[in-house]
Amino acid sequence: MKFVLSTIGLYLRIINSLTSKIGGKHAFYLFCSPFSVKITFKQQVFLDTATQITITVNGEKIKLYKWGVGKRKVLCIHGWRSNSYRWRDYVKSLVNNDCTVYSLDFPAHGNSEGRFWNILKGEKTIKETINHIGVVDTIIAHSVGSFCSLYFFDQNPTLQPRQMVSLATAGKVHDFINEVKRMLSLTDREIDNLKSYFVSFTGKDPDYFDIENFFTNIKIKALLIHDEDDPDTDVNYSRRLHDLFDESELLITNGLGHKLRSKDVLQRVVNFVTN
Repeated sequence: MKFVLSTIGLYLRIINSLTSKIGGKHAFYLFCSPFSVKITFKQQVFLDTATQITITVNGEKIKLYKWGVGKRKVLCIHGWRSNSYRWRDYVKSLVNNDCTVYSLDFPAHGNSEGRFWNILKGEKTIKETINHIGVVDTIIAHSVGSFCSLYFFDQNPTLQPRQMVSLATAGKVHDFINEVKRMLSLTDREIDNLKSYFVSFTGKDPDYFDIENFFTNIKIKALLIHDEDDPDTDVNYSRRLHDLFDESELLITNGLGHKLRSKDVLQRVVNFVTN
């Protein structure tokens, strides 16, 4: 992996030395490339227990899954380089508690088509999903999926659920840009070229994509869970969300890391969704 990252970094440095515009574009698309992890046989066996739905978003086929026929409608949204299998334990528990559970695979993830993912594609995917299945009671989201959900709520206030569960939320696009800079050993100039293309692509500066800016229209109840020593996303983002939401519960765990895999966390989420 170190060799691969070094090679990509060298490639971007060469392209940027020749043309800043194309260099910025290539850096941006690498920034948006999750290099999707192949679904295992075990994961597919579980996903095949669902009713499977395909919708088209920006010309790409997006996979949705549905379990149960309960009266509460829940939509689960995974994070970066993940897929709907992430919610296996949640699906079983929620279906047993009178819920209909939906889950989506983002573009370039799981069984969905595409090579690239960014927050704009994520927002549109959530929007088209809810247009297809109807407004849900609860969204449960992890990491980048939570970050993208918050952006979706702000952009689509009439499609907001009654409540959300945010697990280990990300907080700023700049965190990901800084990580790309570190991993690929890019210079400030090369990062500036990436940011310039980012602005031309999204119409907004990277600074805009910050949870602080997503609360113009958000009016829902939230359960926020984050591990104190999460190595991937800062626990203080969930603490900040606790201040930003009008009504929220905050649970800080210890020793669970970014994935937050725990029977206690699962039960806390199920109780929140069903009460």
